[in-house]
Amino acid sequence: MGKGVIISMRDNSDQMPFEVTYNGDIQYIKVFYSNQTTREGKYYGEFYRKMDSLASELKRLKQELDEDSEKASKIAKDAANKALAERFGSLRYILDNNLWDEDLIVSKILDDKKEQMLALAQKTFNNDVLLEEDGAEEYKIHLDEGTIEVDGEAIETSANELFDCDDYHEWNEAQLERYEKLDWFIIWSRTEAGEFKTNGEKHQGVFSSEELHLENNLLHFRESPLVFPSNGTDVFSNELEIHFGDETRASLEISDPTN
Repeated sequence: MGKGVIISMRDNSDQMPFEVTYNGDIQYIKVFYSNQTTREGKYYGEFYRKMDSLASELKRLKQELDEDSEKASKIAKDAANKALAERFGSLRYILDNNLWDEDLIVSKILDDKKEQMLALAQKTFNNDVLLEEDGAEEYKIHLDEGTIEVDGEAIETSANELFDCDDYHEWNEAQLERYEKLDWFIIWSRTEAGEFKTNGEKHQGVFSSEELHLENNLLHFRESPLVFPSNGTDVFSNELEIHFGDETRASLEISDPTN
């Protein structure tokens, strides 16, 4: 990761307290999946156990589809070519094997199973569950395209210099890949824009851009993450998705239980 140029914002003889902020976006992520804590939960344990049962059936159906897709494709192509020959004459029209995609063969039973999982998740998840459910994993990351400021003044060191590194992208991918190994999971991501500072009092001494660094994809100044809003935030993205074991996903609506 490249380091920015060291910048002193004030004379060493006049070391006034200063505040560092990240003016940009933070994404809050919460992942719900089956584990011992969630399965044994007093209020939603049954939900996780039902989802596990449906996901197990989905996994079996997906394996059957993978095993049968080649044979099913041949049956479909042969039937189509036979119908074309009977209607238009032999070899006048045939299916182009180069354009044929085995993904055209789907399992109606498998799709029905995913619809059941989707319906169960939609029935269960609302704002209360999102905020209060035990056993879910939570983390947050800074998004790029923001600016780093000291006492409201943007510094020369661009935030992109810190984000534009392999470690940032690899960390994000590793998080998602870990969940994609599961039979199913639900992910809630909320993006908020604002000015984010460290917790506690202002910093003492002299600002140096070398004291800025990424840790678990959060910008830190010295040892503290810039995650506390200075003046509130604006929410411009709030998404809830269910990921199935066949590498597909679907959106869920975030409902208010009081309505």
